[in-house]
Amino acid sequence: MVYFKYGKAFHDPRIQHGFSLSAFEELGIAKSTLSNFENGKSMLSFDRLDFALQKMNVSPLDYSLMINNGEQDNYISIFDEIEHAYYQRNIKQLQYIYEINKEGSNEQKLIAFSARGLYRRLTIEELNEIEFYLKGVQFWGFFELSILANIGDKLDNSIINNIIEDLRYDKAYYENNLYYRVLIYRFFYKIIFKFIDSEKKEKAQEILMISKQFFMPGDVMSHVIINFAESFYCYYYTDKKQGKMQLQETLKFLKKIGAEDFRKTLKLQYDKRILRENRSEK
Repeated sequence: MVYFKYGKAFHDPRIQHGFSLSAFEELGIAKSTLSNFENGKSMLSFDRLDFALQKMNVSPLDYSLMINNGEQDNYISIFDEIEHAYYQRNIKQLQYIYEINKEGSNEQKLIAFSARGLYRRLTIEELNEIEFYLKGVQFWGFFELSILANIGDKLDNSIINNIIEDLRYDKAYYENNLYYRVLIYRFFYKIIFKFIDSEKKEKAQEILMISKQFFMPGDVMSHVIINFAESFYCYYYTDKKQGKMQLQETLKFLKKIGAEDFRKTLKLQYDKRILRENRSEK
């Protein structure tokens, strides 16, 4: 049951802190509701879960670590490896990560799919596994956000819409965590392109506006990645000349500050869309 780890991660600190099942009824959480949650039969809404964690003096970050059995450091290492391989266009490394994780636990399979989706189209079965897992997520921690940052654009549009609503609802929490915000920006960036490519102008514009609501002072690279997507929007829907100039300025800026791997990745998007279109017009 996909909900089980959420309930188990709540059950353990509840017992440790000496709270009974009925201790949360004042928060509007019935004893039977909490029991079903802890046994993996249902999920609590985020606001009720948040209030219950506050009552136990458990932070969302601590809860996230408990959900992942304290393995967050290991996940960070693996997803960092995936990110570096992607920016360096190291397909062999992405294939290796896929191969060593594809037969493992549920989490390992999702890691494998996150790597594979960056160099090859995922199968319907793989997408179904990812979507089944993500449909049960109500607390978007590091592990889940890392999946979105890598292959969130491969998801069905209805699931993407639900995820965006969840992220907006819990925006105040993510504002306090730079690492989470960076992952959210990467997710937004990819789905902006997804909607541009499918000629959903209004939806691309909507995601651009939502992404800017998450900006915080100092999020320089995140500003760059969203502005790059916005420049493509400008190129396709507003002013080709202006959009192209903005894209080129972003690439020059990244070269100037020495972010060469990141620049190469963005330039692939530029070459794929702008240069190919210019050649076809000749």
